[in-house]
Amino acid sequence: MKKKPFNTKDKIMSKIIKVELLSIPKTIYVGDNVNDITVVVKVKFHPLDIQLKMPYCLHLFVYDIHGVVDPPLVLPNWDESNVVSFMLDRKDDSLGQEVVMLKAEEEEITVTTPMALSLGRFKKERSLISRKMKVFATIAPVVGRASKFSEPITSRISY
Repeated sequence: MKKKPFNTKDKIMSKIIKVELLSIPKTIYVGDNVNDITVVVKVKFHPLDIQLKMPYCLHLFVYDIHGVVDPPLVLPNWDESNVVSFMLDRKDDSLGQEVVMLKAEEEEITVTTPMALSLGRFKKERSLISRKMKVFATIAPVVGRASKFSEPITSRISY
């Protein structure tokens, strides 16, 4: 079987087609460590990725949105990628993240991931508040960009 040559006019990236939140309970209890939501992500792989059986790392970040969605900046570093948000009005809160390893073996796959949300702990009486949640999904190929900050360094300045 002859392999199809790579055509540079083809779209040259795999992509996330859809991100959906499923199984969202009417009430999420703080500090219970139960899988509160299920995230479903549909990914379409490029033919070259399928040919190479390219490994990917899917990162899912859940945010509590306060006003306008803060645009994310992804700092890719394979399985330990981070997202930094640029605050436009009020800072969105991170409620949790998950990492799922994928392999490009077919054109489209659907990944279902249960996630437990970190809402903190309350010591007072129970109260009900509403949350506006969004999930940000990003995939990082094994061959691609990697980024990382150094540890903080403290130094004194003398005048």
